[in-house]
Amino acid sequence: MNSLIYLFRFLYRIRYWLIICPILVTFIVAMKLKSGSRGHNYSVTTTIYTGVVSGYDIESSEASRQDWNIINNAMDNLMNIITSKATLKNVSMRLYAQNLVHGDAEKDNQYMLAKTYRILLSKTPPDVLALVDRNSEEKTLENLYEYEKAEQGNHVYGLFNYTHRHYSYEALRNITVRRVNSSDMLEVSYSADDPGIAYNTLVILNDEFVKQYKELRFGETNNVIKYFEDELAKTKYMLRSVEDSLTDYNVEKRVINYDEQTKHIAALSRDFELRYESILLEHNSSEKLLKSLENRIEEHIKQLKNNSLFNDKLRAITDLTTKIATIEAFNTDTMSVNPEVSASPLIKERASAEKELAELAAAVSRQNYTKEGVSTSTVLDQWLDALLRNEKSKAELEVMKQRRESLDEQYVFFSPIGSTIKRKEREINITEQSYLSILHGLNSARLKQKSLQMSSATLKIINPPAYPISAMPTKNKLIAIGSFFGTILFVIGFFMLIELLDRTLRDKLRTERITGGKVLGAFPGPGRLRYRSYTKACNEVASKYMGNAILGFISPGKPDIVNVMSMERGEGKSFITEKTAEYLRSSGLAVKVISWHSDFDKNSKEFLLASSVTDFAHGADGQPIHTGDYDIMMVEYPPLKDCTVSKALLENASLNIIITRANRVWKDTDQLLFDTTLKHAGDASVFIYLNRATREAVQMFTGLLPPYTRIRKFMYKLYQMGFTSSDK
Repeated sequence: MNSLIYLFRFLYRIRYWLIICPILVTFIVAMKLKSGSRGHNYSVTTTIYTGVVSGYDIESSEASRQDWNIINNAMDNLMNIITSKATLKNVSMRLYAQNLVHGDAEKDNQYMLAKTYRILLSKTPPDVLALVDRNSEEKTLENLYEYEKAEQGNHVYGLFNYTHRHYSYEALRNITVRRVNSSDMLEVSYSADDPGIAYNTLVILNDEFVKQYKELRFGETNNVIKYFEDELAKTKYMLRSVEDSLTDYNVEKRVINYDEQTKHIAALSRDFELRYESILLEHNSSEKLLKSLENRIEEHIKQLKNNSLFNDKLRAITDLTTKIATIEAFNTDTMSVNPEVSASPLIKERASAEKELAELAAAVSRQNYTKEGVSTSTVLDQWLDALLRNEKSKAELEVMKQRRESLDEQYVFFSPIGSTIKRKEREINITEQSYLSILHGLNSARLKQKSLQMSSATLKIINPPAYPISAMPTKNKLIAIGSFFGTILFVIGFFMLIELLDRTLRDKLRTERITGGKVLGAFPGPGRLRYRSYTKACNEVASKYMGNAILGFISPGKPDIVNVMSMERGEGKSFITEKTAEYLRSSGLAVKVISWHSDFDKNSKEFLLASSVTDFAHGADGQPIHTGDYDIMMVEYPPLKDCTVSKALLENASLNIIITRANRVWKDTDQLLFDTTLKHAGDASVFIYLNRATREAVQMFTGLLPPYTRIRKFMYKLYQMGFTSSDK
């Protein structure tokens, strides 16, 4: 209850602040709103379907699960695109160009009000107006962009970057974007003081949003596709180059199928070795046989060898055998021999020559028998056969030696070709793999682009902006009311803070809370000017209360001592003491006032060591004062900060009063002196008496002070929380 009373009195004390400050602030706010108002605001709303949540693309599948974190991030990105500075900059420039082209100073139109256009013209420099092409928004917009420079004096630059009410970033950032629950919908709202401005701002914003969205979504994909296309062209050229290099190399080296050709050469080499061994065996056996037969028909052999015709015929047969062997040896290598060449005519020719050689040998030989008695014709035929065989094997060996050299050359020729072809094929394979990888990346990027095109196609304006017909109600009244109550709360908070932090004594409650002591009463100060004529009457009331309060501590039948002290000079001890003594004397009491100014020396030994007043106080005649002559002795001491009152003087007093001004701050030194006084006083009473207090503080002790008007009586009843009390 005490807290409630304190709060009520606190509010009562600052009542004028609570009345004047809110009214003044509310008046100022109302004037500002009235002067700064540009009319009612018109609100426009549009709804955009994004397709982020429920949209379908190429990469989607029925089994795929939605990641809500990704969806929320995507929706946040869309909202950030709408409110981005780049988007709003384009909106600002397009809106400005549109208004300059279509604005009409004489009548309102769908683009802007006539008065708004007149204001726009008045603030637009002539050099900017010269950029306007009334037949083309696009040309005007292009001219404005060319004119714009990032400098302080450029009017077009300042439209967006400064504080224009329609085209600045500060104005356009009031565009609000919110997601409709958890749906695919985005709701965009904007309000302006011109219905055409509000409407066309959102119309242009929708268009710019779609452009910015597509540019951001497709820009990265287009760059990736361009990269893959360039790399694919380079790799394709490299692949074609290495393939052509391999083809040219095969043509140069006459290679059709390296593996098959090398297998053929290996087979030829294997067949060659077998044939060579067979021919060599044939040659050796024929040569041995020939020598054996020559020994048997030596005379006939000499005749035949000396015969030129025989030798010619034998050489012819040898040549034919060489040709036949050559044809037979190289005929297996289709790459080296003309397929039209055949050994059959030569074989026939050789057979004919052998027959002629046999007839010639028979004609040359005349002896019918050898030394052993064998028929000469038989041996001669054997010899001739062995000779032909020998010549044939000899010719074939020569041919085989040539063939060996040819095979060796082919081995030497084809060995480096194989490694070169493998190297080129490996290069082709690596290049081909790179080509296929790049081609796969290109196809994936194109698929991604198509998916983005399909998903972006779902970006639709569900609810286009509608031209506002009526303005929104203003919030000026709410602002004014809010400022009124806000000021009240501020004033209460401000003074409450002061109340908590301030150490000014002021009244009974604050003094007791700050000092921890008890307050006996309060004496009024000069007061306000209108109450100056009642000063004497108020002082008498306060003196009367002070005197009566002192009487409550007086014991009848013996003289009582009242010590009057203060912490420092100028607290009003002398004045209050005299006023109180006057009242007590008017009641018939013998009161003696002993003052340190005239009745004793504060620096004397008697005062410093006194145990009673009679030890240091003397009358005007210098004689000691007799306590039995007075009912009450009021002793006024020097300030406690300058002189200490002994413990005996404090203990022996009926009442110890510390006078202090109500409008002074209670310092730490004051508290220390007060605590010391309380300690030394022991069981004796120690009270604080407030001087120069407010009328409200005094009335807490004395009751209502004069004048006693009805209004003051009513206000006093309120201060005392006597809401239902009556004077009768």
